[in-house]
Amino acid sequence: MKITSHRAEAFFLDNFNIDRVFDTIERTDYLVLYYIKSCAEQDGRDDRVYLSELAEAMNLKIPELSRKMEGLQNRGYVRWQTDYQEGRTYVELTSKAVELMLAERQRMRDCYERIQEEIGPEEVERTIRTMRKITQILSDTGTGA
Repeated sequence: MKITSHRAEAFFLDNFNIDRVFDTIERTDYLVLYYIKSCAEQDGRDDRVYLSELAEAMNLKIPELSRKMEGLQNRGYVRWQTDYQEGRTYVELTSKAVELMLAERQRMRDCYERIQEEIGPEEVERTIRTMRKITQILSDTGTGA
């Protein structure tokens, strides 16, 4: 499944494994919330996504994702419920999560703009291409990325 995002958001989610950019939420939490939002939007359900669909999109097993959902629910970021009619479990973002994501997205945009101003758009693009090549090489050799 191809998930679209703002260029700045994609820059930080795809290219950096650092939490320093994130101010009010951990990167891993943001990433899961991002997937929930994106999957729900792609399926035409702006408010919720079934756990099985989310697990497939994130390439995770349901038990692993369930543990993550428990933590997110405990922090007030998601509501985890059962659709008895469908016999399936779904999650939906809370207003707290939506607000945090908006604030973090703005922070990413601000950081991205500063990087482009100081380094230049061409160098940023060249760096991204290089990082993707390195990640692919590491992935292909089995050493992980």
